[in-house]
Amino acid sequence: MTWNPLKKNYLTQRPTAASPLLSHQEDQELDLVVQRLIYVESAIRKLTKEMKKYTGALVNLDRADQRLSMNLIGCGVVQSNDEYRKIVEDYFSVATQVGKNVQEMTSLCHRMFVEPLKKFRNEFAAIAAAVMKREDLVAAWKYSHNRVKKLQEKKDRTASHIAKLERERRTEEVAARELKTVHAQLLTELPAFLEKRLDYINPSIHAVIMIQLNYYGHATQLYTQLMPIQHSFESTLNATQVPEDEYQRAVTAELNRLRALTIVKDN
Repeated sequence: MTWNPLKKNYLTQRPTAASPLLSHQEDQELDLVVQRLIYVESAIRKLTKEMKKYTGALVNLDRADQRLSMNLIGCGVVQSNDEYRKIVEDYFSVATQVGKNVQEMTSLCHRMFVEPLKKFRNEFAAIAAAVMKREDLVAAWKYSHNRVKKLQEKKDRTASHIAKLERERRTEEVAARELKTVHAQLLTELPAFLEKRLDYINPSIHAVIMIQLNYYGHATQLYTQLMPIQHSFESTLNATQVPEDEYQRAVTAELNRLRALTIVKDN
């Protein structure tokens, strides 16, 4: 098998049965573990892809926000009214601060989520190579096994025939022994790897939650200072005013409730 450095080494190969050397249960047990690992690797690839889409969308949204705030500053109507100009300048200042937070957030998401999962995926390339090694051993054993069967079926009992049969039997025994060793090793190591996957992935998930909590909390604070909640309620909902102190208490209570969750507690 020729190795192609440009080919993506995804785990896609399911183990081939090696009957009668290995029992149906032994073959099935390994096959089930490999299927689960194939699913896990696929899920990790999707997670990293979606995270890149997510951070890309945030960057594009921030660029649009920056363009909007700059265009508002250059608007003639705004320049002719001191009150409007003050509001737009404050909006531009907030948009700039949020933009810096977006840059920091995307950098953190890449460092704390994308890069660790990429490193984790490298382990699947090693697993794929181990599974392919087993496939080569299965093919070699089956070839020797079939050769022995054919030689045994012949009625030729000459010395050369017997010597050839003994050589093929020894070759088959070596191939069978090596295949059993690799198969047993995979049955020991792959389930252990599968069991520990969450121990590696969970810190990255927790990091993303904390990054988002910090980013959206800070953005909410900035925009709330720009346009206090009671003004927003009056202009958009035409509803009863919410006192600032009551609003702040509600926000604080929600943040405390989120921080109390196990998944966002500091270790």
